[in-house]
Amino acid sequence: MEENLREIPETLTEVYEFIYTDCVFESAMATMSLHRTKKGAYKAMRAFLETEYAEWREDSIRHGKQRFKFGVYCAWAVRPIELKE
Repeated sequence: MEENLREIPETLTEVYEFIYTDCVFESAMATMSLHRTKKGAYKAMRAFLETEYAEWREDSIRHGKQRFKFGVYCAWAVRPIELKE
């Protein structure tokens, strides 16, 4: 773990947060992960959404036609967060 701390640049002032909610009507956005780069956050978001889609698709095959399209009631985003002292 000490090695990972050495990799963080001392000038790092911003991190990127991948946030997600599975129901925009009943729950708030939750932090799924934090990343040093925007690219890393988008990579994590893509991997997560691919897994969610695969589960949704498998359910639609197993139980017949879905009542809704994938992601209709979900929300996801990547946003910057300023680091404070």
